[in-house]
Amino acid sequence: DNIRQQLLDAGEDPSEHLLTVALDGENWMFMSEFQHQDNARPFMAEWYSRLATHPTIVTTTPSEFLETEPTLPEIQTIGTGSWIDGTLRTWAGEEEESLAWQRLVEARQRLVAFEADNPNDPGLEAAWESLYIAEGSDWFWWYGLDQDSGYDENWDVLFKVHLSNIYRAVNLDLPPYLQDLWTNPAVPSPAASSIIEPMVDGVALPGEWDGAARYDAPVEGAPFNIEEFYVGYDASNVFVRVDATTITELENLSLDGKSPDLALYFMQPNAVNFNEAETNFRTYYGNQILSFPSKYMVAFDFETLRDDGRAKWNLFTAKGKTGDQEQWVLSGSSGLGGCAVQDVYEFVIPWSEIGLAPRYSTRIKVVAALADSLAYGDGEDKEMAPPAPAEMVLPDLEEWVTLLELDDAVGDETGDGDYIYPLASDFATPNNGGLWDARKLTIRQSAWNAQFILEMDEMTDIWGLSNGFSHQIVQIYVDQGDTSYGSTEMLDGANARIDDAWAWEVAISGTGEPGAVFAVQSETGSTSSRGIDVSGDIDAKTITFTVSKDVIGDDIPNYRYIIVIGSQDGFGTGKWRDVDASPSTWTLGGGSNPAADDGIDYDPNIIDMILEGDGQEQMLASYDVDGHVYATLTGFEMPEIPQQIFGASVETVTSSSAVLTWSTTVSAATSIQYALADQQPVDATTNVLGTAEGTEHAVTLTELGVGTSYWVFVRAEGTEDVILYFNTSSVVDETAPELLNLDAEVLDDGRIRVTWYTSESATETVSIAGTTIHEDEFATKKNHEFITEAYANGVYELVVESADASGNLNQSSISVTIEVDGDNTNPNPTNPNDTTDGDDGEQTSSSVSSGVVQIGILITVLVLLIAFIRVRNGEDGDDKWV
Repeated sequence: DNIRQQLLDAGEDPSEHLLTVALDGENWMFMSEFQHQDNARPFMAEWYSRLATHPTIVTTTPSEFLETEPTLPEIQTIGTGSWIDGTLRTWAGEEEESLAWQRLVEARQRLVAFEADNPNDPGLEAAWESLYIAEGSDWFWWYGLDQDSGYDENWDVLFKVHLSNIYRAVNLDLPPYLQDLWTNPAVPSPAASSIIEPMVDGVALPGEWDGAARYDAPVEGAPFNIEEFYVGYDASNVFVRVDATTITELENLSLDGKSPDLALYFMQPNAVNFNEAETNFRTYYGNQILSFPSKYMVAFDFETLRDDGRAKWNLFTAKGKTGDQEQWVLSGSSGLGGCAVQDVYEFVIPWSEIGLAPRYSTRIKVVAALADSLAYGDGEDKEMAPPAPAEMVLPDLEEWVTLLELDDAVGDETGDGDYIYPLASDFATPNNGGLWDARKLTIRQSAWNAQFILEMDEMTDIWGLSNGFSHQIVQIYVDQGDTSYGSTEMLDGANARIDDAWAWEVAISGTGEPGAVFAVQSETGSTSSRGIDVSGDIDAKTITFTVSKDVIGDDIPNYRYIIVIGSQDGFGTGKWRDVDASPSTWTLGGGSNPAADDGIDYDPNIIDMILEGDGQEQMLASYDVDGHVYATLTGFEMPEIPQQIFGASVETVTSSSAVLTWSTTVSAATSIQYALADQQPVDATTNVLGTAEGTEHAVTLTELGVGTSYWVFVRAEGTEDVILYFNTSSVVDETAPELLNLDAEVLDDGRIRVTWYTSESATETVSIAGTTIHEDEFATKKNHEFITEAYANGVYELVVESADASGNLNQSSISVTIEVDGDNTNPNPTNPNDTTDGDDGEQTSSSVSSGVVQIGILITVLVLLIAFIRVRNGEDGDDKWV
């Protein structure tokens, strides 16, 4: 009626005007007060009944209206825009959206070019039909972070089906991202079952790869053939073993001048489809399709291969396709020993180098190729294994340390003091509020991530959002300190600013919709959802943000934080729900209406803040609508880290002993007390062992009962005890650990690097001439390494001993000759040949060292002569030492 009156007041005839009523159906069905009433059918029936019976309204359709031949104005131009903010941001601009548009453009260009050469092809009509379908805007609505249907993968598949139909209709080759829909990975036999600790030396020792996933390589790839490969991990590294034609075997073959290349391709971590920007889909040399979006390639660097089998690997990062070829950029390399080959190829790759962290997944393919040059495509892939990608999901190995537990004021979900809930029943709670009232914040960190846990007064998931909660939007602004690129502008929709002294470098936003979870880096302005997980638990009433340190930074305890909470609105600016002067069905009240002159909202949409003490109302009320001033906010600083015990574990258990390890956040002396399981200790001093001051602690318990259950209380001053349980074995272990692959390498400065492997976790003792130079009394490692101090030139006999937790001891020795160029006169005090002091002693030491060298050479010659005679005199079946 108001519109009709406006026309009359303007001297117009209302019957000559058409009022278009266009309702977005799902909004009325699912997002209104009528959503729970037969999909809003009663509302629609009532709405159209009133229109049909209105005394001055005639219901019609646009075509019926045009048949009356009214006089209409001519529209000269139609502006670019949409019904969301008048922009196209929902359909374009994000990486995934841009990738989809790029692929659509590529399909259109291929089709146009094909039609120019084949204008009468019978498949053209079907191809164009599929192209027009793919050009529909709804496909792009669901791509990116800004919208989430809960079924985005289905929309993605359908879009790609239509793209594929364009190519298939005219028999064009499919691009790699359309050739293979997301498939199941290869099945390992056996599957990964535990952490592994292999020695990367190119030799597969007994039991060394137990716990790793094993994959067959059924395709014959001669002359560079892969037989099988293994993938495993520890708390910070990925280990890969490839059983393939070795470099020695390849050197004995005719390769026609080609160079071998062994590369591991890793998928973009956590990818779930082929919509990953700056990833590659083909192998470097043979250009075979990998069947996943590869982000990293780790290649064995044969140019760095040493006589002992150790080498370096090179890391290449994918940059996507430019022109006709995919781009790889050299982004790093390992130190010597990052890979090795003797009997097999072995790699150790830090998680961080290939973008991995706990709970992350990746897919892997191993490719053996022969290359004519280093140029892209100038080679031949001999084998790619396995046929379907291997998949690795890293376990949750995180040990969390609590940095902060902050109680927030309860009952302050009122913004500047008088904010009021929306009127819709969707916001009703049993206690009439609490949806945006944070009670407590906990901040924790692990080696990989920071975690923010908000405990809310009330929570529901009435809209069934994927992250497990519906009503809240939470934003975390991180002040990393004085930088040149800190920002004081809050993200769109918050309607406030950050104090200049608290400028943020990273801002993180999250809601119950996965597509609305992202971080912004102020230095670059880049936005990404990678490395952020947000989840809600309505039973515990918690919202948890887990943020990779690659996103937020490493120095979590020393940053400052501004954390704000508002009402999530799927269609609001920045996902924030508006606060106006008066509440309505879907907006809060108690704030202010937009400024009359510029139409901008200056009142904050922030309902609660995390603060230590008071100050929220004052800060949020500091805006001025008439003066066009936003409220200015500050946050809270982190306290000193409290003492905590973490990472406590029982490393090894035998029939009579156990090795326990743990860490503390603050350097301190700690203790443990043990007793029979579920029985209290006899007194405060019985069965108590202490550790020296430090942050890493270990003890070995001995003389335990066979087949007995114990519990252990781990204690440190200022924190609660941690309790561990274990059972001793009923089988008495009398077998010493095998001591394998003992090796000694002389470094350039005269130090000796000693390495060995034990078949079970064992202690370490290294001695020279009866003098112990290194000892680790805790049986916690299988892979052992120790680097001595520098020694003068000479021949040295090193003895290595390792004992398991039962005390079973094994030892081995190795002789090493130091011949360092230059003036190597280091009189190391543990040098067994250094027997006197002063200048004369130094000369004597040098003379004796020289004599020892000569004796060592004579002994070596004699040994070689005896070996030569034995080999020459041996017959078939004899032990020839070879």
